[in-house]
Amino acid sequence: MLGCSWPGPSGTPIRVRPVRRGPSLAVLIAVIIGLAIVQARAEPQTRFYNSQGRSVGTATPYGNGSVRYYDARGKSLGTSTTTGSTTRFYDSGGRPTGSATSPGPLAFPRR
Repeated sequence: MLGCSWPGPSGTPIRVRPVRRGPSLAVLIAVIIGLAIVQARAEPQTRFYNSQGRSVGTATPYGNGSVRYYDARGKSLGTSTTTGSTTRFYDSGGRPTGSATSPGPLAFPRR
């Protein structure tokens, strides 16, 4: 280990060693980079509002054509899965509740 020494006030050498920073700084940097990558890949959620402007829920895409819906308190309400032009809806227990079929491609671009 590197260090240096010089004579102290009484003539005895004082040995000084550099402070060892260990893996903590490297771990912190790795965690920050990891979180940045996860945030960059995270798809945005859609928030729904009532006529008074109060948030009433959110829809969070899974990225595979599925979306999970939550109420304003964060409780899961259910999911939807889109395959082709058909979207199937399920309650929070995974039971089918309905479906909708589009006659063709949507008129607005997908994300």
